Amino acid sequence: MIAEGRMEGVIALAGLESVGKSALFRHLTGNQAGLETNVKGSTVVFTRGRLKRYGGVQVVDTPGIRYEDDSKTTQMTMDEAGDLREIILVVKAPHLKDELLLLDEQLDLRGKQVTVVATHKDKYNPDDQEKSFIKELLNVPVVWCNSRSMSQDEQEELWKAIQFSSSWDLNHHLLTFLPTAQKEKQKHRLEQLLSKRLIGPLLALSMVIGMFALPVFIAYLFSSYFQPISENWLVDPLTNSLMNVPRFFQELLIGDYGALTLGWYSFLWAFPVVILIGLSVSITEETGVQEHITHALTPWLIKIGLTGRDLTPVLTGFGCNVVAVMQSRSCSSCTRGACISMISFGSACSYQIGASLSLFGSAGVPMLFLPYIFMLLIVGAVHTRMWERKSIPHSAVSSLPYLQPITWQGTIFRLKGILKQFIVQAMPIFIIICLAASTLDYLNLMNGLAALIAPLLTGFSLPPDVAPGIIFSIFRKDGLMVLNEGQGSLLHTLEIWQVFITVYLASTLSACLVTLFSIYKEMGGGHALRLMGRQMMTSLMSTWLLAIILFTLFN
Repeated sequence: MIAEGRMEGVIALAGLESVGKSALFRHLTGNQAGLETNVKGSTVVFTRGRLKRYGGVQVVDTPGIRYEDDSKTTQMTMDEAGDLREIILVVKAPHLKDELLLLDEQLDLRGKQVTVVATHKDKYNPDDQEKSFIKELLNVPVVWCNSRSMSQDEQEELWKAIQFSSSWDLNHHLLTFLPTAQKEKQKHRLEQLLSKRLIGPLLALSMVIGMFALPVFIAYLFSSYFQPISENWLVDPLTNSLMNVPRFFQELLIGDYGALTLGWYSFLWAFPVVILIGLSVSITEETGVQEHITHALTPWLIKIGLTGRDLTPVLTGFGCNVVAVMQSRSCSSCTRGACISMISFGSACSYQIGASLSLFGSAGVPMLFLPYIFMLLIVGAVHTRMWERKSIPHSAVSSLPYLQPITWQGTIFRLKGILKQFIVQAMPIFIIICLAASTLDYLNLMNGLAALIAPLLTGFSLPPDVAPGIIFSIFRKDGLMVLNEGQGSLLHTLEIWQVFITVYLASTLSACLVTLFSIYKEMGGGHALRLMGRQMMTSLMSTWLLAIILFTLFN
């Protein structure tokens, strides 16, 4: 049991990246929100919970520390550790000496109650003599374990160590006498390939494409197959059953922008994308592959003012831009602005992907999705380099995570979280957009709304009818789906190149309001306004150039 006087308080988990802090948090609290991950910088906010055995004691899971790093996550952890008296230092067993030296330099540990947990025991487990020497030298409890799958004995040993944590009074120089771990096992073949100068970036790029191309392709096959079935068995019967209700409610529910009709198409096309991309990203995170991919691509990313660590939030943006903006806290302060700029312009979130797939599919040109994504990434890279020239990539890189088997419990939990966010947050907002569009259409205000940006659309050879999709996409990217009104009747009146230009313009003119609000909270109102203005300028200019090129080719 926890000793008397220790029944209440706060204990912080502190360590470098990818050492297993979040896994320990789960075992200590039983809180599934703290599942482990192998992605550096993934814990970008503090996760708090109560010890499952002693509810009066709070445990704080902190972001991973980087050596000589100025990221917000590192500063957050240092500030938190400085305020707390009790700390669990989490280190990798193979790198115990080096990591303790770094943590002792970064954190003000003297006089604090400390427990040391050495994870990845499966990679290196010292003999009893070495363990005894380490414990005597540190004079604090030390536990070796595999944080991803702790046995009952390991959990009991951890509880006992926390109970008898000791004051850290060690002179920093004495840490140099800690034994150096024996040579680790040979690297995984995939790690070796990704570390090669030429093959590595090419392999990493192909893996990134596979992470998103395969899920999107499967989602498209699923949605295109079930759309006609759902129309026969759900949409048409529903429409017929509501034909006798007052006209206003018809417009709200089953009109061109109806919540039941258009809302269903949004769900049908976005839901598979959300789940499958979420599964793909979760697997690469759980296995540690994602960080090796981003590290391999660093030489290419530097050319646009980013580093490998900045790619992780950019990839996260393909699931949700808001989460990606928060995850950018792990970026160096000199590249964070460039990272957020790339997320805002080039990272198509799951809802945006589902909406664009639906529109291209309804127009009969699903293959346009490939050049569409390509254009987002290329123009996004140019946009980032053009507006973020002062970004100076930070070269410090800590050790990469180990490649490990999939933790299906963690993967399933992530998918549950994605599903909950989609059902509870995304779909209700889209339904509100549908209701707003239906009301405007019923009041004959949609034409007036379209007239506001008609001069802009004329410059791109687009009809005013596409205005609602462009306007509503600013609120949410799946607002694009309003262009699918009348089961795609509007899209069939457009030329193929006009469909492409419309989707591209609506996607890039501005980040959605929720993303802009997140940027405002993270970086301030001035930064959010500058980013919005710059993105609009890049979007309008690139759309104008695209319109000229495509009009010339197809006319």
